[in-house]
Amino acid sequence: QGSKGNRSFVGNTGTTVYIGVVRSATVAEAARVLQAMGMENALNLDDGGSTALWSGGYKVGPGRELPNVILFVKK
Repeated sequence: QGSKGNRSFVGNTGTTVYIGVVRSATVAEAARVLQAMGMENALNLDDGGSTALWSGGYKVGPGRELPNVILFVKK
């Protein structure tokens, strides 16, 4: 918790969803940044070997199945 690193997140303000990275921060510092940005809800994401991006097909990541995902769908 006290070590600094790049902290990726997903969060929202109103109906807008943000995905981003707070660079060189502890978890607590990243939380303060997101609060200052006005995030109503936010989730710290894993930056380890399981981090991947899929958008209409696999873009980048560890090259294996992903057991957990955050999914955005159009209504």
